Amino acid sequence: MNSVLASRALAALVLVSVSLSTAAAAEKIELTDRNVQLYGAVTPEIIPKIVQRVLELDAESHEPIWLLIDSFGGAVDSGFILIDTIRGLKSPVYCVVTSKAYSMGAIIAAFCKRRYILPHGTMMFHEASYGALGEDPSIRSRIDFNVKYLDRIHEELAKILQMPLKEYRARIRDAWWVLADEAVKAHMVDAVVSEITYRKVENEVTEIKTTVSSKRQRVTKAAEK
Repeated sequence: MNSVLASRALAALVLVSVSLSTAAAAEKIELTDRNVQLYGAVTPEIIPKIVQRVLELDAESHEPIWLLIDSFGGAVDSGFILIDTIRGLKSPVYCVVTSKAYSMGAIIAAFCKRRYILPHGTMMFHEASYGALGEDPSIRSRIDFNVKYLDRIHEELAKILQMPLKEYRARIRDAWWVLADEAVKAHMVDAVVSEITYRKVENEVTEIKTTVSSKRQRVTKAAEK
């Protein structure tokens, strides 16, 4: 009888632990006006505008920059321009998946310092594709280069997601779709957003006072004496 009670107690403890861990994955966040939106496709036209904006925000202060993502993906090379810029900033970049982060949108989210997702958000990772045009043998050389380039990206992503590379590649072979709570468990994001507050960041303005005129007045008075 004691062993049965002990088993039930252990089972109850496990259930409590699971519920606590699930609750711990939900967080309140404070958005600020230091935010940038990545809505729609990742393209050579939209990414430079986002890069310019995050550079401007980084020059103003080093408070966190929020990247709001609702994207079905797009160009790999354009996406990594943004990722490499984010890595070079002094300001940490936090992201919120507001609806969807698929393909390159999910990869950009993965490289942010902190990662959040709204309760009905979804994410998807898959084998990236890279086209090549040209005549043989140049096309074979281009394809070999693309494979090497993409393999390096997937190695980085496997580390971020805390998965063995072989297991990661198997998961993304047919596209890996996840709901918000599944994204937390898979280490794609840190937490599901439970509450959002908002504030404006006051930038400090340093006033530079010139004393040239007062110095001239003192020199003039001394000369008169």
